Amino acid sequence: MDRNVWIRVIGETVTNSAMMMLMPFFALYLQNKVDSMLKVGFIMAISPISSLFGSMIGGRLADIYGRKKMMVFSTIASAIILFCFSLVDGYGEFLVLSVLLGVSNSFFSPAASAMVADVTEPEKRTEAYGLLRVGNNVGAVIGPLIGTSIYFLSKDVLFYIAAIILGIYSIVQAIYLKETLPSVKQDKKEVDTKIPFNKVVRIVATDHLLFFYIATGIIIAMGFSQIEGMLPLYFKQTLTSIFGKWNPFPFLMSFNGILVVLFQFPISSYLSNKPIGKTMYYGTLLFGLGILSIGVAPHILVSFGLSKIVGLIILLVIYTYYTFGEMVMSPVQTTFVANIAPEDLRATYMAVGSMKWTIGGFLGPILGGFLFDRELGLWLFIILGAGVVISGILYRSLDSKVALREKEKDMAI
Repeated sequence: MDRNVWIRVIGETVTNSAMMMLMPFFALYLQNKVDSMLKVGFIMAISPISSLFGSMIGGRLADIYGRKKMMVFSTIASAIILFCFSLVDGYGEFLVLSVLLGVSNSFFSPAASAMVADVTEPEKRTEAYGLLRVGNNVGAVIGPLIGTSIYFLSKDVLFYIAAIILGIYSIVQAIYLKETLPSVKQDKKEVDTKIPFNKVVRIVATDHLLFFYIATGIIIAMGFSQIEGMLPLYFKQTLTSIFGKWNPFPFLMSFNGILVVLFQFPISSYLSNKPIGKTMYYGTLLFGLGILSIGVAPHILVSFGLSKIVGLIILLVIYTYYTFGEMVMSPVQTTFVANIAPEDLRATYMAVGSMKWTIGGFLGPILGGFLFDRELGLWLFIILGAGVVISGILYRSLDSKVALREKEKDMAI
């Protein structure tokens, strides 16, 4: 595996530890700074919305000026913004900083994902992206544990530590990362290697495979957002008679993280040479059935009057195949975008492909809030689970679509 990939894995672990140390307590921190929870919601919602536009800009800049420059700029900017959070108190200032943080963070992902694709062969990309998910989940397990111990001592210290960690990582990137922007071989008569912006828009906008991936991926992103967002509330509403005041959600999330740390890399290695469409089909199908099961299980557990231990075992079994579906599906999705992207538009494609997360993360809470207001939480998970299963079925056609595209490309040459 290339050195750049290992630097990314270490960075993913350390920086995600820093962010996950901070994020679980961010709403609590803001609650003491502004005068309403509605304002807290706006501050937290504006960041992912702004990242939608930032990722498009960042992806294009990474294809023009290089991956390394965008990654270093993003981490330095994010470090400065996090430090500034500890210095302000007003709603307006927090809103501006949240927008800036969303934009600066969104500059990183397209460049970083493209860098991994630049230095790995197509058959090794799933393995590399799987390794990154391991680092990400190690951080997700470690971060909240550190944050819990620090938050009650000093809230501002969380921002200082996160800013320092990102600052150090930006220096490591600047020193040790190699630039991987593909060089374009040209005849001497050709001098301009940059594709005009209007042509970039036309290429991306007419790529049916890319938009097929985004359209089917939005419902998957909605599923992710609601498992992480509404599931604690759903368990509280439906499982109190079994578990009392104890909510099994944090325990299940920790179990999810441990499974990813233990099994993600072996699974990704095994799948590295398998057909992408078929792999996405099986992973998405398992993931969707997991969401359906998570929604239906509380009602079955309560109706049969099962004990706390038996109920927890059943939830662990469901979370096991839900998580295995996630582990099969997630790294392969990134590999798919990397494989269909033109070499000189790889970061731009990564940015456009990431739109599914932003759109799904926006639509998911709206659907969830609408249904929960009407006490229809079960239907949220039925709708999302069924939608994810349908997306999985549609993925079965991906391999033939890619093969047809390659055949048309070869005929055009």
